[in-house]
Amino acid sequence: MKSIRDDILYLFQEGIKAASPKELFQEFSKENMDVVEKLSDHSKNQFVFSLGKAAYSMAESFSDLFSVNKGYVLTKYNHLPLELSEKGKDKIWTYREASHPLPDENSIRYALEVLDQLKQLGKKDRLVILLSGGGSSLFEVPIDGLSLQELINIQNQLLKSGKSIQEINSERKKYSKVKGGKLLKELNQDLEVYTLVISDVIGDDPNSIASGPTYPSQNYFIIGNLTRSIHRILEEGKKLGYQTKLISDTWSGSSEETSYLFEEEFNLALDSPKSQMIVLGGEMVCPVLGDGIGGRNQETALRVSLLLDEHPTEREWTFLSGGTDGTDGPTDVAGGIVGNDSIHKMEKKGWNPKKELHNSNSYPILKDIDALVSTGPTGTNVNDILILLVGSAKS
Repeated sequence: MKSIRDDILYLFQEGIKAASPKELFQEFSKENMDVVEKLSDHSKNQFVFSLGKAAYSMAESFSDLFSVNKGYVLTKYNHLPLELSEKGKDKIWTYREASHPLPDENSIRYALEVLDQLKQLGKKDRLVILLSGGGSSLFEVPIDGLSLQELINIQNQLLKSGKSIQEINSERKKYSKVKGGKLLKELNQDLEVYTLVISDVIGDDPNSIASGPTYPSQNYFIIGNLTRSIHRILEEGKKLGYQTKLISDTWSGSSEETSYLFEEEFNLALDSPKSQMIVLGGEMVCPVLGDGIGGRNQETALRVSLLLDEHPTEREWTFLSGGTDGTDGPTDVAGGIVGNDSIHKMEKKGWNPKKELHNSNSYPILKDIDALVSTGPTGTNVNDILILLVGSAKS
């Protein structure tokens, strides 16, 4: 018999699956036959530049549907199959990895490498850019006079500020030669360019996704976002027998605000004897208060466990907060999963949950009680998914 924990992990994985490039490209192809016809035209050489955390899976899925003469994948460290990462190239593709969430020397080195190839394209070519979240740090050419270390310091302050991704990426553009549509200005103006995007930004603002290297432009298409994942989770939740409630799929509140919201929803859910599922999607902001290790989803899981522990109940409950890319902040996990006995387990192992929360140190305490959600790189990136399941009342 499956547990509530099994259900919530299944639902989270279904949300990720709904945002997989394979599904998204197939759906896009059915609905955009005119674009499919253009991308299937062999009169031009097709160069594909795939950038972001989902770069490899996007390139792979695109290649299943369309021919590629030459391609370049630039993604986050450990997001390529090991053999491709070590080899770096095959007959068609160049495979590169750089740093996220902060840029490093490879972010600049490989940006210049691919830029050199893109500048050689002209009338006889077609450029297809496959874009996903994470591209802001992976692909970077700083403005003249700005060192890499200065750029890292600026971006580190932005990421710890608690500002939204829109605000952060707006600032990033000021220090870059390739963000905010500037990449297009570096290319042959006769070059035919298409951009296909998986959005990790609330509201799907093209200016903010990977800092908009090819926006504004024609032939810019968002092929996937969080909404599709949320719909899949709601459908599957109903099949599992839960009464479902969607709070929002465009949430951008703080981790603290989010946890209080789920406390309210938890108390409302207890009013019904039936199994309840509450879903929220978006991208939370989470100022870093101390020098601990964690991410916004792990911190939210810890906060929710503390709040819900103040409302003892015989009803079983489980809460999961996870990033669909599989990496929450600077950590190697997607997020956290907590339940009725999580705080008891933490205290039994000698932890002070509130103290760790004030030091932004959610990762070690969740790891110690087996409360981390570990998916590895998922091949997609459409924000955060938060799910609360409350079991039925015992008869």
